[in-house]
Amino acid sequence: MLELSNRNITIWGDSILKGVVLDEQDGRYKVLKNSSVNNFAEITGCSLKNNAYFGMTSTKALNKIANSIDKQPIDNKDIVILEFGGNDCDFNWTEISNSPEDEHLPRTTIAAFKNSLQNMITLFKEKGVNPILMNLPPLEPEKYFNWLSRGLNKDNILRWLGDVAKIYRWQEAYNTAVEWAALQNGCRLINVRESFLISKNYSSHFCADGIHPNEKGHNKILDSLLNFAF
Repeated sequence: MLELSNRNITIWGDSILKGVVLDEQDGRYKVLKNSSVNNFAEITGCSLKNNAYFGMTSTKALNKIANSIDKQPIDNKDIVILEFGGNDCDFNWTEISNSPEDEHLPRTTIAAFKNSLQNMITLFKEKGVNPILMNLPPLEPEKYFNWLSRGLNKDNILRWLGDVAKIYRWQEAYNTAVEWAALQNGCRLINVRESFLISKNYSSHFCADGIHPNEKGHNKILDSLLNFAF
């Protein structure tokens, strides 16, 4: 059990913990007021500093974290949560659509992703803070494929993928990397993935893009955060 009242929690992550959802009325992204972390802070009474950003990768965040720690030393009583991988594992789908026979690399290779996670953990441990890692919410591959291929050549993208489920398997490898990093470094892990995987009506927890949990999905994340804390 974590003592959270009046504790400072700093989050470094991407759009998931920023609370970004797709507004299916106008097709625009917005930040959910009642996101998982906002509700968590209200319930627990902790002070939340959310450094999660839309589109953030682990490699970009590593530099931001290093600069932040240099400018404002972290208190070793603070709680730090790291949440990355969803953007790291993504591809340039336009390039794939145009040249499906070529080799294409993700935004961050899995080797580079592991290295970035390790360096983040080391930076915080050197300051006396053992960060908490969060694994990846899964994605809904059919929805995501339909979303990413809008205006592109679906047949070419599918030929490069081999099958739509490859999207899920690829993201799963990055999730495994997060869990591996936590295990290797003695970091606690918030397991948000499990509650999605065992839920009924799996697809209903995701926005139309298949990658961002909707409000129902954020309630799943909130439950996982509370179960971890208490």
